Amino acid sequence: MTDERRAYESVIDKQIREAMERGEFDDLSGAGKPLDLDDDPYVPADWRLAFKILKDAGVAPEWIEKGKTIRAELDALAALLERAAHHHRAQRARLHTLSTTQLVAEWQQLEHARAETCREYRERATVLNQLIDTYNLQVPDMRLQVPRVNIEDALQKFEQACTKL
Repeated sequence: MTDERRAYESVIDKQIREAMERGEFDDLSGAGKPLDLDDDPYVPADWRLAFKILKDAGVAPEWIEKGKTIRAELDALAALLERAAHHHRAQRARLHTLSTTQLVAEWQQLEHARAETCREYRERATVLNQLIDTYNLQVPDMRLQVPRVNIEDALQKFEQACTKL
C-alpha cells in the first residue's frame, strides 16, 4: 500500500489491514466456504418453516409478490405521464407552424389525448390504490407499507408538465 493511500485510511481500516498482515483472519472457521444466507435472522421463528417451503418451491409470500406488482405499476404509471407530457410538449412546440385550420384540429387532438391520458391514469391508479390497501393489510411490518397514489396531485403535476415549453 502506498504512503499516500495510508494517509487517507480510517482508523478501522487500519486496524483491519494490520490484523490481516498479522494473519489473524487466516484460520477463521468457514474460511473459503460460501456464506450460508438461508437462515435470515430477521424472519420471525414461527415463519421460518413457511418461508423455507415457499423458497424451495420457488415461490414468495403473497405480500412480496404484490409488492413487486405494485412497484412495477407505480413505475409504469410514472412513465405513462412522463411520455404523455413529453409528447404533449413536443406537439405544442410545433403548433406555431400550422395554419389556423390545422391548429384548431391539432389542438383538439392534443386536448383529447391529454384527457385520455388522465382518464387512463385515474383508472389504473384507482385499481393500484386498491391493491396497495390490500398489500398494506398483509405486510408483517408497518414499515413495509406503501403509500397510496395521490391521483389528483399526480394529474396536477402532469397538467403543469404539459404546459411547460
